[in-house]
Amino acid sequence: MNKFARGLALCAMVLAAAGLVRADEDTKAAKKDILDLTKEIEGGGKVTKSKLEAIKKKYEDLAPIMGAAYKPRAKDGIGFGPEGKADGIEMKIINLGKKALTKTQLEKETAELVKVGHINAAIAEITMLYVPKAKAGKGPKEWKEYTEQMAKSSADLAKAAKAGNPADVQKAANNLNNACNMCHSDFRD
Repeated sequence: MNKFARGLALCAMVLAAAGLVRADEDTKAAKKDILDLTKEIEGGGKVTKSKLEAIKKKYEDLAPIMGAAYKPRAKDGIGFGPEGKADGIEMKIINLGKKALTKTQLEKETAELVKVGHINAAIAEITMLYVPKAKAGKGPKEWKEYTEQMAKSSADLAKAAKAGNPADVQKAANNLNNACNMCHSDFRD
């Protein structure tokens, strides 16, 4: 390899590393923003539009928000329960929909499930501001419907966990997962 090619390869590696550092910084900032909004929701406060718009200004798209929220801790996500390979919130929601928790499991996980409901409610608030261009006949109307379903299912999840009702937790998790899947199938590349 000649000097010019080595120089280009080195520049490419430096640029790639800079991109990874920026993505890591965005994920950490997004995690903080999500958790700050979550605290407001947990406290019964209404998230202000100005706060949401300030968050939107920071991130070009939803990728850092979704990554920070749903990935496992090992991939810089918020995480759920004991630390492990599959401790991501997304995986927890999917698994909750597949099999209802026992009463005992629900009692152990109530606080974290309520928090997951609040985290998802915060993400729904943020998501509302990222209306994409129409795609395959789907547009702002569907985006709003899916996001509202996400918000409702998130509130239902927190409520069912507080009430100690495993069947309702499972139903809310399924509804939340379905809202995410419909949105992803219509808008995600």
